[in-house]
Amino acid sequence: MSGRVAGVLAMAMAAALSGGCVSQVPMTLSESFSNPEAHPLRLAKGTPPCGFIVSHIADTRTEPTLLGTVTGRPVRAPEDVNVWLRNVLSGLESRGVSPHFDVNPTHETSPLVADMTLRMAWVSEIHTSKTATTLLHMKLSRGEKVVTERDYRGSDTVMNWSAGDGELQRMVDRAFGSALDQIAGDVRTACRSPN
Repeated sequence: MSGRVAGVLAMAMAAALSGGCVSQVPMTLSESFSNPEAHPLRLAKGTPPCGFIVSHIADTRTEPTLLGTVTGRPVRAPEDVNVWLRNVLSGLESRGVSPHFDVNPTHETSPLVADMTLRMAWVSEIHTSKTATTLLHMKLSRGEKVVTERDYRGSDTVMNWSAGDGELQRMVDRAFGSALDQIAGDVRTACRSPN
């Protein structure tokens, strides 16, 4: 047997043996959002936040209950995905954008209105690292005019030291935070261009 084949077999055996030491209990994400601020926004003093209405939130993932597997543990979405996504989108507040869900508190005649879609939320592991990836789609309109429509991808990669519940939750939150940074930039641009 060649050295290379023996090495591969040894790695496979080690992985199989270590699999018994890792919890196989599924991990379910919390509906909360820790709102990591990777890029804190510095608004001029007295600048009001840009408000917009979130009229629709959808989850179009092919497997809405599963976010992947890390160290053999299935990672599941929160039970109420709509509440989870509202909590995530509320993280826009710290980025100079105020989302309002289904209401127009300013009573503007032509407010910014967004349809939000979760297209991906996934965790995976490769060798010694693990990654969380999110993909939110936003269609932002003012009246009948579509201001912007695009995907916002966020990701976070860390060393795979453990698969603790809190660590996985924070990874997914940081991935969402990265997408929120991009969304906030587009919404603020739309606020500065009222037509």
